[in-house]
Amino acid sequence: MSTVVDLFQFKRRARVMPTLVLVDLHHDASELRALSDDSALENCRSALAHARANNFPVGFTRRIPPPADPAATPVYPRWIKGFEPGRYDMIFERWRPSCYASAEFAEMANYLGGHYVLAGQFAEMSCLSTAIDAFHRDHRPTFLTDALVTRGDDELPTASMQRAVNHLVSLYADVESTRSWALTTARRVRVRE
Repeated sequence: MSTVVDLFQFKRRARVMPTLVLVDLHHDASELRALSDDSALENCRSALAHARANNFPVGFTRRIPPPADPAATPVYPRWIKGFEPGRYDMIFERWRPSCYASAEFAEMANYLGGHYVLAGQFAEMSCLSTAIDAFHRDHRPTFLTDALVTRGDDELPTASMQRAVNHLVSLYADVESTRSWALTTARRVRVRE
């Protein structure tokens, strides 16, 4: 699925409104491992609802495997119910964990001066690698730590993984709770009106 985004409209809105990026909110074969509790996914829903209610630009990323054959049709994972991109949302596709592996995402982040808001799934891989890449580019995104969905494994239980990821992300980026971000941005939007 390819979506055409009106970059002129995006650039005009992005100067005054935060851009929410939701990472990998799609079904994945590795989901068989235990995911963090449902509250993180619900916080992603809350962040998306807040962004849509305030007409903030929204972007979705998805990691797709590289095609085995260049002539083969790529396989796109299904979006999780309730997280399907809308007509005017941005979609960034990449093969590697960091969102910056998408040239279009990197261009958007550069345009925003590295200031965007990020939440999503597979935080121990995709979100953490994005935070580190952002840091190396002198970008300072905000991560909604209670909206970062992690997976545990045999070595590290999910709750421990969640705490570790939240701490590591805070070393490379700004962190905030979903509720705090929603309250702060709602006030800023009201002041501008």
